[in-house]
Amino acid sequence: MLSEDDEDFKEEFITTFEDTYVSLVQKMKDELEAGDLDNLSKSAHQLKPSAKMIQLRCGEILEELQYDPTKATKEIIEDINTQCEDALKQLKDWAGK
Repeated sequence: MLSEDDEDFKEEFITTFEDTYVSLVQKMKDELEAGDLDNLSKSAHQLKPSAKMIQLRCGEILEELQYDPTKATKEIIEDINTQCEDALKQLKDWAGK
């Protein structure tokens, strides 16, 4: 529905989502390891809109981490990464890529 079959939009959306989630998930991993919870909160906040837009359940998790980054664990961040990877595959299928 978002694209109305606009192939350029699909390509741009997929590329933007991939670039965003890859960099932000890595930042969150690094921030957790460094104990930098303030910036982990900010990274969760940045990724949340994309996750919620495509209705990933990790959108709620990201919102929770935004407000309480002390709940972050390696496993939670890995789950976010897995959900985003799966969504990317589905988006590419949707776009015929």
